Amino acid sequence: MTMTDCASCADERAAGAAFCEACGRSLAPEPACPHCGTPGGVGDDGYCGHCGMLAGRERDHLETDCDPVAAAVTDRGLRHHRNEDAMWLATRGTDVDVVISDGVSSSFDPDAASLTAVEAAGALMPGGDVAAAIRAAQAAVAALAGEGDPRRQASNPACTIVAAVVRGDAVTVGWIGDSRAYWVPGEGPAEQLTEDDSWATHVIALGADPAVAMRDPKAHAITAWLGADAGKVTPRTGEFVIGDAGHLVLCSDGLWNYLTDPAAFAAAVREGLREGGTLISAARWLTDYAITAGGADNITVALVPVAPKG
Repeated sequence: MTMTDCASCADERAAGAAFCEACGRSLAPEPACPHCGTPGGVGDDGYCGHCGMLAGRERDHLETDCDPVAAAVTDRGLRHHRNEDAMWLATRGTDVDVVISDGVSSSFDPDAASLTAVEAAGALMPGGDVAAAIRAAQAAVAALAGEGDPRRQASNPACTIVAAVVRGDAVTVGWIGDSRAYWVPGEGPAEQLTEDDSWATHVIALGADPAVAMRDPKAHAITAWLGADAGKVTPRTGEFVIGDAGHLVLCSDGLWNYLTDPAAFAAAVREGLREGGTLISAARWLTDYAITAGGADNITVALVPVAPKG
């Protein structure tokens, strides 16, 4: 029988075993550290046990390619030490379900919050009730405060969410927070389908000058979110049937912060589609755009082409 050594304790175990029976360490192949080159040096936490450098985590960059129906990319960006965004993308024929969540960095375990949100919402999205899916996400994220690390009770895990279902030429979107959905037509500026739950949006609605409000340090402070401390939040939703072909785009603020002008947002999406010719290449192009612009936040973007029936 072929045997293998556990990299942690050198105990011999039969090949094919998932974990070492002596120390419990995973026997799956571990990547070499990109900084010092130590084979198998990267631990489950993403750090190298030899040089101590952060080598990367699986969630640092993920892609889902359902071309030609949909595609999505999420990336850590340049300044955050982890990716606190999460995404869910599922297709069944031409039906598309997509969810994007952005962890609130000031909360504890925001990456767990966003992942929990997209998984809970995604499980219910096939039914087409976006509001119900978001309410399920809120319940799941709120429950995190009583689970796992006790520090979650002091600073509840929190996140935003935006979700959409596409059924033929009919689109339904729902959201809580400031992750956005846009409609990008073949020509002209993008149309923002969501309204941010943010301080700036609130004061602008009360009559404040938009330019002044958006320059305020509190501009992006969210006024609604998912989490145990969120209070009673109600998802907002919108439905429409498209008249001309275009693209539904969902994204976190890691992208739209660099493309706040609707015309500029639409132009970037169209350029991304032209550059690579596929949805996944366009999603990568938009992610790279945000990284080149500064990559100050995690970036997630999903694209779904929608055409009228007939």
